[in-house]
Amino acid sequence: MVLVGDDALVRRGMERLAAERDADLVAVGRGGPDAVANGRTRPEVIVVDACQPPETISAWHDRFPDALVVGFLAVPDRKRWTVAERAGCDVVVNRGAAVAQARSRLRAPGLRRLPLVDSADVAGRLGLVARIEDSPAGPLALYRVGSSLVAVDDLCPHAGAQLSAGTLDGVVLTCPRHGSQFDVSTGERVRGPADAGIRVHRVVEEAGRAWLVL
Repeated sequence: MVLVGDDALVRRGMERLAAERDADLVAVGRGGPDAVANGRTRPEVIVVDACQPPETISAWHDRFPDALVVGFLAVPDRKRWTVAERAGCDVVVNRGAAVAQARSRLRAPGLRRLPLVDSADVAGRLGLVARIEDSPAGPLALYRVGSSLVAVDDLCPHAGAQLSAGTLDGVVLTCPRHGSQFDVSTGERVRGPADAGIRVHRVVEEAGRAWLVL
């Protein structure tokens, strides 16, 4: 495990977590992954002060892409929060919740989350609310259907058209190019010429954000 920052409270919590998991804790204070002396280190979790420069966070994320990266802030700051997420943090929380977040997510390996939109920005809207060009799952279209947000692949499996440019009637999305239709709640094909459905991705709303669960 790695702690990037000088916060004494977080360090004590990380020491307890490392002991629980019988793991080593490397505290580097500030700086990128070159500060880890042992080149064989493969941390399962990196807890980083979100006030670090975004390029520092990105360097840790890029060097150890399989590690869970938890950012923390001593004082809530929406701008720093967003910058840290975009730099590579899987989650950003207040300092008091950093270790608890790391512990809970380590208990459920494989669950990674990507921030999509602020819930306030899409409140009260129906239909298409956002298009995400670049995500680990590829281009996505985010829809509000009833009280739920759903994310689907934004490429038609028939000829690769951008589905978000089509029309949504209830839960039925019509491709703008050749008229294939899909149920955005299940991904099932309603009619051709597409001969396959589209992927539907899990979305959760928490702490004022909508998250894509990978």
